[in-house]
Amino acid sequence: MTSSESIASKATLRRGMWTALRLLLSCAAVAWVLHSIALGGVIAALENADPLLLTLGVLMNVATRFPAAERTQVMNQGLGLSVSRWQTIETLFISNFYALLSPGPLLAGVVTVYRYRRFGASITGSVSSLLASRAIECAVFLIWGLGCALLDPRVIAHLQSLRMRPGLATAAVILASIGIAAIVCVAIRYISRDAAASAVPRGILDKLAAVYGQILAQGPAVALKATVPASLQVVISGGAMMVLARSLHTDISWPTGVWMSSAVYAAVLLPISIAGLGVREVTLIKSFAMLGLAPRTAVALSVLLFLDQFVSAMIGGAMQIGSVLARQRPAS
Repeated sequence: MTSSESIASKATLRRGMWTALRLLLSCAAVAWVLHSIALGGVIAALENADPLLLTLGVLMNVATRFPAAERTQVMNQGLGLSVSRWQTIETLFISNFYALLSPGPLLAGVVTVYRYRRFGASITGSVSSLLASRAIECAVFLIWGLGCALLDPRVIAHLQSLRMRPGLATAAVILASIGIAAIVCVAIRYISRDAAASAVPRGILDKLAAVYGQILAQGPAVALKATVPASLQVVISGGAMMVLARSLHTDISWPTGVWMSSAVYAAVLLPISIAGLGVREVTLIKSFAMLGLAPRTAVALSVLLFLDQFVSAMIGGAMQIGSVLARQRPAS
């Protein structure tokens, strides 16, 4: 076995072990939820949901894909990628379809890069756009979520009951975010400069360095422009959370919906579960407990959020079938 084959074999083994661990954590979280919450109460809450508000909430969540696609399109244009707005929207929905089929976001990212390559974009440019777009999305969600949480009197009261000062908690979150970003940047620069210090092949290091350079070359103007659709995405997402909660006859405000959706976003983004299964439910249960709301409603709301994922994935699946048929039509 050659050195490159050995490295590839070890990488495959590590990915398999990490996927198994994520599956285990998801199963453990789901088991805790099922042990803690009466399933009959969750089913009853779903049966009594207001169908009009439920439909509206799901459609609002699906609508967040359009500002999300616009955010990515801003990065595509900043990098000079030859990807149209419709191609970006179509690719986002199709990647949602593959994300539902895979245990993590990796397959969705691969599908996105593959489709961008078909549209004439480079691999480096495609990866740069994806990473920069996701980083902006993450930052905007966390900033909006933190701001709305600090505007919620019940969150402030909960922090004070834990003997935590809101200002200190905010500073801790900001410093941790800056620290993580700095560590990632330093790590990328280090391994891209010193191939001998890493087991990663030189070709991958070169691409990683190129991605890092392209992201930095965009400058702050493109990033600030992308925060506009990202903020609209947060606004709609918070509204959808509020509407879905009210469909379950639980009244929460729009700021509460924003910080709850941001908390769920952050929890699902962590690579510790399979498609957010279990993590989403636990996050909502703890958020609802902070507000003194019933945990069965939190689990029912989690089911509705998964329904949103399913609807978006089905739209992406239909787009994928249509794309395949369109490519085969000229050949036939």
